[in-house]
Amino acid sequence: MIQKFFKFLLLIAVLHSVVFAIDNGVSVKARKAENSVIVTAVNKNPFDVTVAYRASFINLKANKKLPFLFVLKKHSKKEVLQLKILKNNFQYKAHYDWTIGSKDAKHDNSYIYRLPYKLGTKQMVSQGYNGKFSHYGQSRYAVDFNMKEGTGVYAARGGIVVQTKSDSNRGGASRAYEKDANFITIEHSDKTLATYAHLKKNGVLVKVGEHVKRGQLIGYSGKTGFARGPHLHFIVYKAKDGKGRVSIAVKFRSTNGIVMNPVKGKNYWAVQ
Repeated sequence: MIQKFFKFLLLIAVLHSVVFAIDNGVSVKARKAENSVIVTAVNKNPFDVTVAYRASFINLKANKKLPFLFVLKKHSKKEVLQLKILKNNFQYKAHYDWTIGSKDAKHDNSYIYRLPYKLGTKQMVSQGYNGKFSHYGQSRYAVDFNMKEGTGVYAARGGIVVQTKSDSNRGGASRAYEKDANFITIEHSDKTLATYAHLKKNGVLVKVGEHVKRGQLIGYSGKTGFARGPHLHFIVYKAKDGKGRVSIAVKFRSTNGIVMNPVKGKNYWAVQ
């Protein structure tokens, strides 16, 4: 009788320095099919994910080198690995991590972003690229705008809403509050993502699956999550692997021209 021994360890990767809640909905499972073990991945989420998969086994032969990375499209299912059974007493253990977004996304570096607040108004940058407080590592190219609670937040670039959170009323200058940030995540046409974070409770005006236009009012600023005070945290990024992301330095349009590197303490006026 063929012995079947499958063990699967699931670790959901925390993506952000400012932690944005990620829905469950990704599974990678193995099954025996005749003389093989078939590994199939399912993504029930409304966004692409990048999965890192590794395994150890005895008396099996894989059809690809492990470990490996793969992208799983939104609302999709696909076979990702086959292992030929060499002997009946085979063993198999697997582990995977996943994170939102596609590792294959290529940012359109020619795109000039709109400042994420009302036209004709100005906001001060409280933390720019490489900010010492929290803009390092995966959040290296995030920008914080010092916006009063309840200030309108506008889409810096059009796309599809893939995640939102608006039920939190907790925040403070401690990483203990990271998971309490309200936010909106939008997927762009080049598959990069933008997240607008620290929104006020019930301050999200868009729904998952909605197409938003550049300059559309999408929410209201707040101070939820890991925040010393009310502000908007804005970041554009892509997935790096199953655990991390790569933030992207973007350019903004203002009355003073193209802003390449937002400077802490400086005010910038929004234009279309």
